[in-house]
Amino acid sequence: MKQKIITLIQKEKFHPSFLGFFINHNFLIRKELRKAILKHSNLLSGSMIDFGCGTKPYKEFFSNCDEYIGVDYKIEGREEKQKEVDVFYDGKTIPFENNRFDSILSTEVLEHVFNIDELLLEFNRILKTGGTAIITTPFMWEEHEMPYDYARYTTPALKHLYLKNGFEIIHNYKTGNYIAVIYQFKINYIKNILPENKIIKHIILLPFITIYNFVGVLLSFILPKDETAYFNNVFILEKVKSIK
Repeated sequence: MKQKIITLIQKEKFHPSFLGFFINHNFLIRKELRKAILKHSNLLSGSMIDFGCGTKPYKEFFSNCDEYIGVDYKIEGREEKQKEVDVFYDGKTIPFENNRFDSILSTEVLEHVFNIDELLLEFNRILKTGGTAIITTPFMWEEHEMPYDYARYTTPALKHLYLKNGFEIIHNYKTGNYIAVIYQFKINYIKNILPENKIIKHIILLPFITIYNFVGVLLSFILPKDETAYFNNVFILEKVKSIK
């Protein structure tokens, strides 16, 4: 029974269902991120690398790919035993030959990269010309996986970086809105000031999760949209030229 509960909670973490509305403290941000990745998953095919794969939470979306390889850092804020990594990245070179992959997925990773230009050059190197990348990056989010959280990027900054490193922007948009951010951060605040004991913390947090998720979803639906504050930037990219 305990293992079933753990498995359910882990699934709700990245794939929030109706149940997640009541138990997932990251419901507002995660449901939008999941929707974005699922919506564009059909654009990735062939040989695919999931960079910053962690537990490979979105692998099921890419069953159309012939090959799915997960790459992650050797050191991050979460324990290595939780990951499902095929190959580790040393912070400099992704250990694959030039033009190796047809597709790249990278979700919520670039904020943990101090040498972002070097990494994007590596993405360019290992991706075939004409290959597609889906990259999501948080904008409004608290510090996490410390001390390996280095930056937040606006939409114009990301456009500049991608174009500079040999990619064409096929499509980009934001997830979330001002209202959703406010209510997500209300939940985050309560979570952060509660006792460290995980069981006690979650029990106390449950009513706040339900109330703030409900109000956040409702007001996001009925009030005018304002995207000057938002959760994530989602970019669909195509490699148009090799840089190195």
